[in-house]
Amino acid sequence: MASKNNNPNPGRSLTQKEQILQYLQTGGLLTPLQALQMFGTTKLATRISELINEDGHTEIQKRYIKVDTAHGSAHVMSYFIDPRLEFAL
Repeated sequence: MASKNNNPNPGRSLTQKEQILQYLQTGGLLTPLQALQMFGTTKLATRISELINEDGHTEIQKRYIKVDTAHGSAHVMSYFIDPRLEFAL
């Protein structure tokens, strides 16, 4: 069952998917922690899958990156749109 955006001001606010896509289209690189902080979602991989599989945004790319943690480092998935793809279309 799909969620419905019950925002009282839908004309001014974007869904999480729309916010994430807009951020990626401006050249941003997004990790799960950033998605939580910026867009309030713990479901970044799900939103990305929806953007790719349901909305056709195949320009979104994935790459593991190393991030610092309190106890060293960890590898996490990051998402981005390669700006060079614009010229290839």
